[in-house]
Amino acid sequence: MSYRRRLGSVAALLGAVLLWVAPDVSAGSAAATRAVTGVSLVNAATGRPLLGLSPLTDDTVLDPAPVPLTLRADVAARPGSVTFTLTGAHGTRTTHTDARAPYLWPLPSTPDAYTLTVQASTGGAPLSVRFTVAATATAAAPLDVLFVGNSLLGTVNHGSGEDTPALVRHLASAAGRTLNVTEVIHSGYTLRQTWDDGLVATALGGARRYDAIVLQEYSTLLATNPAAAGHTLLDLYAPTFARALKPGGRVVLFKNWALVDPSPFPTRAAATSAIDTNAAALSAALSAALRTPHVIAPIGDAFETLIAAHGASYLITPDGKHPNDTAVYLDAVTLYGILCRDSPRTLPDLYLPSPTATELRAVAATAIGY
Repeated sequence: MSYRRRLGSVAALLGAVLLWVAPDVSAGSAAATRAVTGVSLVNAATGRPLLGLSPLTDDTVLDPAPVPLTLRADVAARPGSVTFTLTGAHGTRTTHTDARAPYLWPLPSTPDAYTLTVQASTGGAPLSVRFTVAATATAAAPLDVLFVGNSLLGTVNHGSGEDTPALVRHLASAAGRTLNVTEVIHSGYTLRQTWDDGLVATALGGARRYDAIVLQEYSTLLATNPAAAGHTLLDLYAPTFARALKPGGRVVLFKNWALVDPSPFPTRAAATSAIDTNAAALSAALSAALRTPHVIAPIGDAFETLIAAHGASYLITPDGKHPNDTAVYLDAVTLYGILCRDSPRTLPDLYLPSPTATELRAVAATAIGY
């Protein structure tokens, strides 16, 4: 089955979730009928998934956590119950059935290598993932990250002279981490135009592999034309993920903010709602069609929290679209937390006043589950 048809299958299943299009292709793949689509690690205190560690991928090593964590089964449709089976390398085996959403089970605290199998009572293929709970903190390996997008990622702040990917690398270095960054950024382009012009072909060719691929779509496309955004992701980019990602690597979908001029929506709130709804539908399509490990970076969510308190000009330049210096820092600390699997709360202020930077880091940390 082609990727285009897979997208149609998922969109048809989601029905009204997509605001602007409802393809009528029938579902057919085994992946599309999988009840359990992934396993997330949830901050037990807040109920939010830790986006740097969710979805949990094979061979993940979990250091002793600063917050209590819970395993959550992520489901495509609500089953009657979900059964977790956890087998340790030292011979332990435990089983737990949860009959109520959101289908949780505390993460084991005993250091061991585990295989977790999750089965929905409604049937379908079980989902299994291997991970290790470490006794002590492990040394963080260098990360290779590809950023693909346009000027929303490429805007340079005046404080340090860095765009968002470079600032993420700067912040990681300050935290003792190494990020090797590859940028494919072209102002004004959709991801489709970046693909069609061949700009990203070398980066996704497989000669270099990445721990994460960050994809940032044109500012208004996801809100106004989710079918186009979805076809670009599933038809063009997704077939490259197997060769371009390292084992355990993931895709990070950069969720844009609503512009000051919300047209064609009547309000920014309506535009934000469309972005949220269509991003969730696109994520579900990617999960069902390909089971690609991915996360939506809640950039727009963090924007809305701060805009509610300070107004749009606090983050958006006078052109009504691009991030100002404050917003570039916000984007960078949010992406740092996801890519480095770490809370951004203790990162340095860099070029911002300490009260401002502290507030931005707190908003970013909350948005990504810390």
